[in-house]
Amino acid sequence: MAATLKIIAERAGLAQSTVSQILNRRAHDFSSEEKRQLVFRLAHELGYKQKFGHKLLRGDKTQTVGLLLSTHRSSLEEYMQALILRLLDELERRGYGSYFVTLSDDPENNLRIVRDLIGRGADCFIMLGAPVGYGGIEAEIRKNSRNMIAFNHVSPRRVEEDHSRSCGEILRFFLDEGRTNFRMLLSEPFLFEEERLRTLKMVFPDVPGDELLRRYCVGLGHLGEHDDIDLFARIGYDKTREVMEQDPSVSAIFYLSDYFAVGGIKYLTETGCKIGSDVLVAGFNNIHAIRTHCLPVTSAEHALTEIADALVEEMDKSDDTIRTIYSKAVIRKV
Repeated sequence: MAATLKIIAERAGLAQSTVSQILNRRAHDFSSEEKRQLVFRLAHELGYKQKFGHKLLRGDKTQTVGLLLSTHRSSLEEYMQALILRLLDELERRGYGSYFVTLSDDPENNLRIVRDLIGRGADCFIMLGAPVGYGGIEAEIRKNSRNMIAFNHVSPRRVEEDHSRSCGEILRFFLDEGRTNFRMLLSEPFLFEEERLRTLKMVFPDVPGDELLRRYCVGLGHLGEHDDIDLFARIGYDKTREVMEQDPSVSAIFYLSDYFAVGGIKYLTETGCKIGSDVLVAGFNNIHAIRTHCLPVTSAEHALTEIADALVEEMDKSDDTIRTIYSKAVIRKV
């Protein structure tokens, strides 16, 4: 590693001590941001890896992050894959090393993984989602004086994404287009704490909750045990058929996600419905299949850059904080 450090210094045109200060993120490093980025890039290209043993013995920070994904199912979501890549790129750009781990449904195993990462020198953790055994994980991280920031979880330190604005824009789009007979295909049980139902209540404040559920909502069943995207499309197909057979005058459908919408679109086109004129279709997540679709399918996209930046900015802090990022509606018309 000493030889690699020397090569980095030579290529960067800097003193070896300056390169060491940059790579170790010393408080007395006064190098410019341009020089820091050059050093980090060269270190990455040359495969430079810091040895943490002496730092751990001294109790120094290793500038290493544990990136924890709560479930395997989450890894199937296109937006989550994109967020993970953005986080890894941003951490590398800022000179951090990282461990990426997908947790399981075994709380003891998850706790062992976190303990192992702490033993390997992880200074702080970014938690994506709500893992099984979260309470024990958080307690272990705090007990070892590490910091943590969570995404979309009820932790006192979290970055949360609010979908109420984008959902409201989609519902208002339906109404502005005269599509008052719409349906929302949602997971069960129906809870008005959930953002889409809360938004539905805001759009129709004078309509009783049970009437809103009866008039506009269709259950997709309990989806917690499923992690098959193709299955979501089949469910979307079957539920769309059920909706249209019960009421052929339905003129707009808002799906839980784009994966269900893909199945719904298949059924609608098979039966001769024209997407965008006969029936408006909206999904959620703005996946590649929807972004590049030949038909006008509305969706909502996650503010991935803002989320990644907020998580990295907050990960090594200890004070309780909640930062809210808003998803964005993408309205597509004929």
